[in-house]
Amino acid sequence: MPGQIPLIGEKFPEMDVVTTIDKIKLPDYFKGKWFVLFSHPADFTPVCTTEFVALLRGMKTSRS
Repeated sequence: MPGQIPLIGEKFPEMDVVTTIDKIKLPDYFKGKWFVLFSHPADFTPVCTTEFVALLRGMKTSRS
């Protein structure tokens, strides 16, 4: 599956990612939990602020 985006229901590919927390291995870091992978193309690129805000609001709603 290299170079392809996984579809809903497919196994999440293993990967090492750099986060604001530390470098982590996905999906092992969240084993047994749900997680949302939200990314942007690169630092200092224009990403719609409303998308970040909508994600944050959705996360707060899903936690309650």
